[in-house]
Amino acid sequence: MLKAGALYFAIVVAFFIAIITASLIMLAAHFRTSYMKEMRYARLLNNLNSGVAYLLTDGDMPTPKKEIDLFGKQSDSVIIERKNWGVYDLAVVRAHILGDTIGKVFFTGINTEKDLDVLYLSDEDRPVSVSGKTLLIGNGMLPKAGIKQSYAEGKPYTGIKQLLDGKITSSNRTLKGLNNNMVKELESKLKTNGKLLETFKLARLKVSFKDSTRIFKLLPGKRIDGELTGNIILISDTSVVISATAKLNNVQVYAQSVTVESGFKGKCQIFARDSVVVGDQVSFDYPSTIGVVRVAGAVDQPSITFGEGLLFNGIIFSYEDKRSPMQTLISFGKGNRLNGELYSTGLVKVQKGMFIAGKVSCNRFIMQTPVTLYENFLIDVVFNRKARSKYYMSSRLFEGQAKEKGVLEWLK
Repeated sequence: MLKAGALYFAIVVAFFIAIITASLIMLAAHFRTSYMKEMRYARLLNNLNSGVAYLLTDGDMPTPKKEIDLFGKQSDSVIIERKNWGVYDLAVVRAHILGDTIGKVFFTGINTEKDLDVLYLSDEDRPVSVSGKTLLIGNGMLPKAGIKQSYAEGKPYTGIKQLLDGKITSSNRTLKGLNNNMVKELESKLKTNGKLLETFKLARLKVSFKDSTRIFKLLPGKRIDGELTGNIILISDTSVVISATAKLNNVQVYAQSVTVESGFKGKCQIFARDSVVVGDQVSFDYPSTIGVVRVAGAVDQPSITFGEGLLFNGIIFSYEDKRSPMQTLISFGKGNRLNGELYSTGLVKVQKGMFIAGKVSCNRFIMQTPVTLYENFLIDVVFNRKARSKYYMSSRLFEGQAKEKGVLEWLK
């Protein structure tokens, strides 16, 4: 017979063996669970990236929320959605397996790497004249009357010999059009009846682009001076003032008229029926937009007016469906710089020292000096297509350009 001590020892050894065995089993199960979770996440991430690629290649129209089977095997699917956010496209992709879900939200834009145009000037049977230190770099679509050097204010042209450093072709009587569906949506928001909307009273609000859009009405003469970020649209039937202290990030503002106070810095999209007036030393980060759209009942000449020292990164445009006697007007101040695109179905008023890194499209230029008002004269200005960042992406608002899309900005 075994002694009691030996039996006790055997029990203790068996106990520790059982503990070690159970630990190994639990460890193996844990690693298996972690491995399966990691594999599931990798599969989710792969499906998510496939959904992003799908949205970047699947046409231009807004896409209502829908679920798509990626590979036709009923095992890998994503939920996609695409809608207009101002002049850009907002895309949402979600991938899910069992209880795990991951998603991405982003703006899409149009790749402009192959668009080398710096200037499109409608043909009104008059040339464009350059004087002083004017520099035009990029391809130009100009009136058949061409481009010539001229004296202005007693000064000759001192720029490059060929006047425009790029290929010159003939323009048409009108500009290339804008995307009709996008323009109609902008017009619809500018005509929105705010009576049914919630009145905006908050000083600070942050709304994720993964959540539903928050739309508010602004009371007449409302002054925006809070901190607003994300999926927010503000609509007014009358005038709106954006304070210099306001902090806006990707917010949209629609109103009859908008005034941006001097010193403002932010990133937003502003649309008006009548006018937008921007003060001095204002900075808009990319991708920002300011646009005026002529609608029924608007003032005789919808306009955008900038003060001195502007730094704008994005798109500035004015639009009317049919040319009117008082065409839309975009007016720049001293020392203004635009990195992006300028489009006007009307007049563009520039001053000496204006610098545009990108593309300009308009019917006619105006330059006002202390002595004379010049039409289609460019004096001491720089339009340089090559100076615009190669990472800049445009909007599908503009027709007649490449359709290659890319991710403009990842959102939260």
